[in-house]
Amino acid sequence: MDVSTVLSPLVTWVVIIISALYIIYRYVTASFNYFSDQGIPGPRPIPIFGNMWGIWRENLPEHDVKLVKKYGKIFGYYDGSKPNLWITDVDLIKAVCIKDFDHFVDRRSVNLTIKVMRKWMILMKGQGWRDIRSSVTPAFTPSKIKLRRYCRVRIENCFLSVHFFISEYLFTVVFPNFLSTFGSLGEKLYVIDDFKFIFRLLENVILERSQSKKKYNDFIEIANESISEFKKEIDSKTSTLFMLAAFDTTSTTLTNTCFQLARNPDIQEKLYDIGEVSHDMVQDMPYLEMVIQEVLRLYPPLLRVERQCTKDYSYDNGRIHFKKGQLVTVPAYALHRMEEYYPDPEKFDPDRWSPENKAKRSPYTFMAFGLGPRNCVGMRFAMEEMKIAIATMIQKFRFFPVKETPLRFFDGFCILLQHFDATVGVELRQSIPTDRYDLLLHLRRRIFKN
Repeated sequence: MDVSTVLSPLVTWVVIIISALYIIYRYVTASFNYFSDQGIPGPRPIPIFGNMWGIWRENLPEHDVKLVKKYGKIFGYYDGSKPNLWITDVDLIKAVCIKDFDHFVDRRSVNLTIKVMRKWMILMKGQGWRDIRSSVTPAFTPSKIKLRRYCRVRIENCFLSVHFFISEYLFTVVFPNFLSTFGSLGEKLYVIDDFKFIFRLLENVILERSQSKKKYNDFIEIANESISEFKKEIDSKTSTLFMLAAFDTTSTTLTNTCFQLARNPDIQEKLYDIGEVSHDMVQDMPYLEMVIQEVLRLYPPLLRVERQCTKDYSYDNGRIHFKKGQLVTVPAYALHRMEEYYPDPEKFDPDRWSPENKAKRSPYTFMAFGLGPRNCVGMRFAMEEMKIAIATMIQKFRFFPVKETPLRFFDGFCILLQHFDATVGVELRQSIPTDRYDLLLHLRRRIFKN
């Protein structure tokens, strides 16, 4: 048998396989010169994963700080094959979030087909986001916040699970079309049973109230009235827009506040003599707001603030070019710890937020609530909620340290700052009635659990 006859098919298949692998390699790395061609530094990406390989083993807050220290205020990063420009330069932050916001209206594209999630404000784009934002905003005016009462339901389990399901978000970063291709699997990953319970609860509450003329003046009523004219026909059914957010970020910030007050008793005592807690009272407590802002500086609930370029854009006379679809990330945790902006950044110092000190610092160095038109719509609500909670706790309890350990946060790709060790001691400042003993036990359980 002629050897060439045997080898010819083999050689042909080898050539085909090598050519196919080369084509695939070129396809998945086609964007990897996007930043280097512009002279922008950054870590070297690898095929398919870009710079995301091993991110599930990292401590994300520490990871972001290291990247900023190594590559500077502007550098390129790749979420899979997608270019993502990281920025901590205040002028560029201002341009993206405020000055040229019309080029960066959207957040990261997440192709969710899940009915209960696809209309969430955080995921909406363009005009759809503008419509929802304008409809929801009236629910957070000072007058509406003053009127609101709380609807108390057991939703702790829903948010205790956030760390576990949000890790699956990594798939949507590296493989952005994953959830739209496998919609049913995406729903299993994201919509846990506790979320479904909340959705059903809210639907039932609104349905019952629609059949009654009784006024409740709580947040559900105010929010529903604000968006009552903004409803969409989905699958031939009327779908009411719900807001479900901020519970986990607010509770985390309150835990972080207790932790810092325990380690700074002098600051804690400054907050003690405040009188009766009310809406009007907390509006005139500048030092309390300074304490909360310093907590949010050290521990911003959202580690990264993202925007997506919606149309081609050039910055600094073309020095940096953004193509439509490119991502921009402000690593808030790392930004808040830059020595240039916050001297001795690891120190807890509420005086950083005095009027005279704030005036010396660019407002674009603080991203706890985002910036510009797409900042946190519930910022005022969250601040008042935290002020009232802290002021009430300080009147009744004293926090003290029980061990000298720093706050420790979960490892892995969790974009929310989630701590797993925040232990403090709690003692009564004065005796309380017996019928309030359960409240004390509940508070102790929550703090020690966090």
